Amino acid sequence: MSIKPITILSAACLIACASAATAQTSVDRSFSAVSNNCDGITWSDRALATYPTIASACQSVEERNGKKYVKFQGTVKRTENRGQKLVVNFKDGGEVTLTPPAETSLYVNGKKTPVADLARGDELNFYIAEDRLAAQFPETETQSARLVIVPIVVREQAPERMASLPSTASPLPLLALCGTLSLGMGGLLTLIRRRRR
Repeated sequence: MSIKPITILSAACLIACASAATAQTSVDRSFSAVSNNCDGITWSDRALATYPTIASACQSVEERNGKKYVKFQGTVKRTENRGQKLVVNFKDGGEVTLTPPAETSLYVNGKKTPVADLARGDELNFYIAEDRLAAQFPETETQSARLVIVPIVVREQAPERMASLPSTASPLPLLALCGTLSLGMGGLLTLIRRRRR
């Protein structure tokens, strides 16, 4: 086998791998940033479908370990199942439901707090990374703190229903009307035919 087909085959494999990697990262991204403020954030279709008000809830854009994060603030609206389901009101934009594992601890009001001890009204700061649509809570207040990843529950949107009247009537009156019109039309045609003679 000559060198030319091997080179072409190698180049084709390299291009295919590069395009697959690019396609995967563009699908997984939660947002893209063109500047370091909330106005420069373009949210992915998936993020907007999950939370349409996410753009208005953005508080700031930060860079941590070479990756961009959008910062959010919110207050705990309610907790269920000892903190394993948290409903958080976004500051400036709706609410989000988070499902942290039972052993998760979050940094709240200057101290590490287990999710089971969170109460209504607790203020939370969390981040969403550019490459993952999940809430990420810092373990401490420092910029280099490790982030605890907590899944976001995707809201099921109820299908929109058209307002309609209850169907209490039967189709019999409509059938009677059609029958009456048919008899009237038959009588009219008979009358016209007799006048022509």
